[in-house]
Amino acid sequence: MQALCKLTNDSPDVLCPVCGKGFRLYWERSSSAQQQAALPEIHQALRDHHKENPFAQHPEVPFNVPSWSGLPQFSAAALLGGAA
Repeated sequence: MQALCKLTNDSPDVLCPVCGKGFRLYWERSSSAQQQAALPEIHQALRDHHKENPFAQHPEVPFNVPSWSGLPQFSAAALLGGAA
């Protein structure tokens, strides 16, 4: 399942386990069980942003987990989650 992650200071859905920055999540599917099952992959993607450089920043633009080769705003997560 795909999620669009968008950096936010207001009411984050998830926090980066390394730096504590918050992200809103826009889901491809609305099933709570599927969303909960995808959270470990999202946390790992956020950790990976710091992998080579512990002080690295997260992308300022929205990004998809798992990654997607198209424009983020046209991902299924963005379109179905209402972020587009």
